[in-house]
Amino acid sequence: MKLTGTLVRMEEKRTLRILPQYFLGVFLLTALIGVVVVFCALVTDKKVAEQDMTVALVLHDNEFLRTFGLDVLESASSVEALCSFLETDEEDAVAGMKDGRYAGAILFPDHFIGTAITGHEDLHAQLYIPRVDGFSNRLIAGLADIAGGLLGKTQAGIYTSTLIAGMPEDSTEQDIDRVEYDTQNMFFDFAVSRENFYAKDSASGTGNQTVVQYYVCAALVLLLLLGGISCGPLLKGDPIAFENQLALHRIGTAKLLAIRYLAVLTLFTVLYCVVFAAFFGWFFAHPESFTAVMDLSTAGEVGYWFLCGLPVLLLAAAIVVFVYTFAANQIGGILLLFLIVMIMGYASGLLAPAAYLPAKIRVLGAYLPTARMLNVMKNGMTHAVDMRLLAIVICEAAGVLIASMAISVGKRRWNQ
Repeated sequence: MKLTGTLVRMEEKRTLRILPQYFLGVFLLTALIGVVVVFCALVTDKKVAEQDMTVALVLHDNEFLRTFGLDVLESASSVEALCSFLETDEEDAVAGMKDGRYAGAILFPDHFIGTAITGHEDLHAQLYIPRVDGFSNRLIAGLADIAGGLLGKTQAGIYTSTLIAGMPEDSTEQDIDRVEYDTQNMFFDFAVSRENFYAKDSASGTGNQTVVQYYVCAALVLLLLLGGISCGPLLKGDPIAFENQLALHRIGTAKLLAIRYLAVLTLFTVLYCVVFAAFFGWFFAHPESFTAVMDLSTAGEVGYWFLCGLPVLLLAAAIVVFVYTFAANQIGGILLLFLIVMIMGYASGLLAPAAYLPAKIRVLGAYLPTARMLNVMKNGMTHAVDMRLLAIVICEAAGVLIASMAISVGKRRWNQ
């Protein structure tokens, strides 16, 4: 027992000695990830106008009706954000679709807009899209269907209004009421602002958290797991002769691994405390900006979040120890840890909210430990702590640690 205590103190001293090296590695890794994230944000956060689709329009009506039709199309905000229209002739429209200048073409016959207003003739516009099945084709076809529905309702309203105005003088009041009732039903959603009748409910991939809150929680989990890359000196293993000497004093491989787990847990705890010390410093120095960004208004809420995230340290340290134990050497452990963390991080929503992932990956990611680690951090921030979830995380940490011990004992026996 005395030797065990001595060994624990030696591991803790070694942990403190590599603390500067550990924080330097974490800082460089964080800076690298930050640069990649910022670069990706700059690349992907383009204006839709730079990526919109050009649709060719072939119109034959007179100048006034042609301008009127284009204004109606381009005035719709949803259409304006996705498409830009270019009036051209039929020959250029076909050629433009072949060489990729146009994502589609709409050919309107002569007097199309005029007959749509008067109703004297039933003319149809022709929509041309490339044969290749793609998102842009489906989008243009969907917009065309919507436009056709709007045009149908507009024509119905025009004809109904004409019918009311042209009714004979001997028409009964009941006839007029019936026509007016039909018109009101068709144009109710156009005659008044729908915002007065329907509440806006924003769809968010981050759930009940803001985007900043979500990514702060995800960054904390990633920081802990990827920080394990700098734990290589603690987990690189000892010579067989040294382990044999420890075994003579009843300190087996499993107990030695548990001591190293405590050393990794110490590093993670120090890192976790430093991060939250920065949060507390930000809160006390600039409480208004901290509350605006993090949506935490008191020091008690920050402290509550800190305490709720402590079980995440247990599981993160267990995962790091498991990966290094499974790997053949220190370099293999570093590469394997990075690969596993990236895969689990993507599938569980650490890199992008799970709502944006494919359905199969989203289902798989819900079973990964990183998903529960993220949920614990999120629940702590929103004061919705689930004791059952905390218990699961702690049990997973114990299970992963036991699996690491089993692998370590098996490898030792194999080497003997």
